[in-house]
Amino acid sequence: MNITKQPPGAYIRWIALLGILSYFLYFIIVGIKSDPPSSNAVYICDTNNLSELTQCQGLDDETSCANLADADGNEATCIQSSCGYKLFDHLDVSVAGTSDPYSSEDANDPTSFLSVMSIFYGLVPYLVGFIYGVSFLLTGSLVPLTRLVVLGVIVVINDEILKKVVVQKRPIGSCLYFKSFGMPSGHAATSIGLLTYLLLELFVLHPNLICGLTCQKKGGDGDDVYYFASGYGWQKRENNSNNAIDIEQDGDEAGEYSAVTNNNASGEEKIVDVEAGNPSNDSNANVSTSVQSSLQGRWKHHLYAFLYILLLFPVPFSRVYLYDHFKNQVLLGSVEGILIASIWYLVVMRLFGVRFMKWWSRSSCAKWFGLTFGQE
Repeated sequence: MNITKQPPGAYIRWIALLGILSYFLYFIIVGIKSDPPSSNAVYICDTNNLSELTQCQGLDDETSCANLADADGNEATCIQSSCGYKLFDHLDVSVAGTSDPYSSEDANDPTSFLSVMSIFYGLVPYLVGFIYGVSFLLTGSLVPLTRLVVLGVIVVINDEILKKVVVQKRPIGSCLYFKSFGMPSGHAATSIGLLTYLLLELFVLHPNLICGLTCQKKGGDGDDVYYFASGYGWQKRENNSNNAIDIEQDGDEAGEYSAVTNNNASGEEKIVDVEAGNPSNDSNANVSTSVQSSLQGRWKHHLYAFLYILLLFPVPFSRVYLYDHFKNQVLLGSVEGILIASIWYLVVMRLFGVRFMKWWSRSSCAKWFGLTFGQE
């Protein structure tokens, strides 16, 4: 990145990035200073009712539980729930869940391996959104912004529509029991939805991944100009450049793209027509460095897919382990995420969004801010 040749708006992006990073650092420092982490301070009437909790305002509250009885038939009192702690005041991630909010003996050990991993995966949706925001402000690429948009769409549909329609409470051991409803799980919807979206980006219209092919197109002057397919359309690589430039996929004639593949048995290279799937007898087929890089790149994309799954797939399970959601809540949230992400990518983005982003990235406003589309 050549800082001296950046458009004026790029410096505004970087100033905004510095502000966000400063706030994030402050956020972490404040959280670390909370030793132990600040309690959620959830107070409940000790009715020993494991189907529904009654909230009270504190240990000195003598009115909220006045008409209720405890397990022995005596007047219930206000006690602090053993729901555990929160990692940070502003993040809805329980550190230790419990199956019995009336007794701390049934709470998960927050220092156990499964608890630590569940806490980490509970933070993943926040961290991923933060990373995409940083990536957009730092590079000016609109690709991470599109992923932030799909996350926002899922959150709005889940929290502002579905949760308010279904109205199902969380498990009684959740520290969020009185704060928000649990059906469907927002963590499950965002994590599995984003995973679906990222896998579609990698594999939809990606013949070099599915078939082991790298797309190639002959230039008009006889020189080869190489292309590979990606979720956002055909990408071009020429002059052994690592810069990917989006080009329009529509309007290309059948058979215009071909693919270079390597016959492992004979060691011969042959041209395969992508549209028709027929081999060509072009004996002068030649694999340049850029094509070889693309062939190697397919394994990089498989690695990306593995890392995406490793990072996002366990999130719903962590919510059940921490007693923040029932199994059916994370299941429905996962299905919701898959449906929204698939519709958003396959319909909205591919039919309308990509063309709009390409058009807008060429506008004077986008150029002033140094925004690009098609490379990260």
